[in-house]
Amino acid sequence: MKLFIRELKEEDFPEVLEISKQSFSIPWSLQSFVSEMLNTQSIIKVAEFDGKIAGYIVLRKILDEAELLSIAVKPELRRKGIATYLMKSVLDEIKGCVKSCFLEVRVSNKEAISFYEKMKFKKVGIRKKYYMLPEEDAIIMKLDLS
Repeated sequence: MKLFIRELKEEDFPEVLEISKQSFSIPWSLQSFVSEMLNTQSIIKVAEFDGKIAGYIVLRKILDEAELLSIAVKPELRRKGIATYLMKSVLDEIKGCVKSCFLEVRVSNKEAISFYEKMKFKKVGIRKKYYMLPEEDAIIMKLDLS
């Protein structure tokens, strides 16, 4: 298995958009990815698996905090450590300049919640009716990096 983490490039957009479409009921738009790519506080990385895009991660730094905005892996490549590798890569990059990282996750997304807990995120709150299609609460999770 050849896994390589690198910065997102414009030519990656079609594959990244498809992964987002396969992963979320409301996928990210091209404009959302472009906007984050142009934001100097954002980190967008892709995982290449055997030369093809296998997943991506989007994180934004805000002062001494960060927010995980999106992470997704192609359905057929899940449970192979790709998301873990992406997450560790980005967390290693922000360690030292960021004290904590936050995220929101659907209350019904048990697989993602389990993954985040494995990555040492802790549940710290609820956002009522945060998600649409279907309408659902979000669990707020936090990782202490200090």
